[in-house]
Amino acid sequence: MKTIKLLSVICAAMAMLAVSCNTQPVQQSVEGTVVDATMNNVMIVTASGDTVNISSMDADPAKVEGVMPGEEVLVTYMPEKIEGGEIKKAVGLTVIKHIPAFYITGTWVEPNPIDPAAKQGLTLNEDRSATSVGMATLLFKSWDIDGDMLILKSESIGNRQTIEAIDTMHIVKIDADSLILRRTNATMWRLARD
Repeated sequence: MKTIKLLSVICAAMAMLAVSCNTQPVQQSVEGTVVDATMNNVMIVTASGDTVNISSMDADPAKVEGVMPGEEVLVTYMPEKIEGGEIKKAVGLTVIKHIPAFYITGTWVEPNPIDPAAKQGLTLNEDRSATSVGMATLLFKSWDIDGDMLILKSESIGNRQTIEAIDTMHIVKIDADSLILRRTNATMWRLARD
């Protein structure tokens, strides 16, 4: 009889131990595209179409950097039970693929076709303003990105008149050193970072 009671106590203890081991949170990860990002939250959509909200409120900024919508990321998180559900708390975030705006700010130039020793191009500033480089009659004013399209606003000041223009170009390639743009008429503009 004592043996059965002792065996029952041991079994109950082992069952409790097994249950407590299974309830410990385990670090998990999810990969997807950022659809919204704030100071306290990152919302991503996975390849299978699931929307996942991850809290970045208490995250180490050195491990969970700021991101922009459209970037592809890998987020590691710890699930934490709260009353009525679960919250995912970010512990790490890695950008797999930045959006073009990450690379596009800076000065981009090409050799001037009239004077190959000179450069021409444009500077795209972080505040979305733009300036011309080596072009006296074409003054770039601002820029924006819509998907893979670069939208440039400019003024042409030649022939004693000012003409405002909006030029939309497809971003064919962008990386740390080169920018290739194509207008709708297939004209290519190959620029290098200055």
